[in-house]
Amino acid sequence: MFESLTHWFDSLKNESKLFDHPEDEILHSALASVLYHVISADQHVDAREKHEFDRILKQEFDLNDEQVDHLYRAAKGSTADVHGDLHTINFYLKHNPAVRMTFMRKLLQLVDVHGAHREELDLFYETLHEVFPEVREISNEDEL
Repeated sequence: MFESLTHWFDSLKNESKLFDHPEDEILHSALASVLYHVISADQHVDAREKHEFDRILKQEFDLNDEQVDHLYRAAKGSTADVHGDLHTINFYLKHNPAVRMTFMRKLLQLVDVHGAHREELDLFYETLHEVFPEVREISNEDEL
């Protein structure tokens, strides 16, 4: 399941000592990756998007500057796709709907930094369906 996350550790030269537990780093790496995919969806990350990325990780996930910088560099250098990271987020957060909802709110906030673009919205909806699979099930039931 964690094959998609090996890029986090391969992309950095030194083993990270910034997180107390490997699971914390795996989850925060997956969260940062999804956030980075949103801000880079238009192939350009500007200062406002980077600032919002930093702010979300610092305030909402209680990370310090060094941890945020580590996660940003890893996400920026990653070649992994977002799907593995979404599965990781779902695995760790499936029993905590409040945290899942907080993450989705922050993701939407990031999408709206410069107004929503199609690529960003597509990623938001894909994330929504992965993090809250019951939404997709409800939608499918309505179509029947």
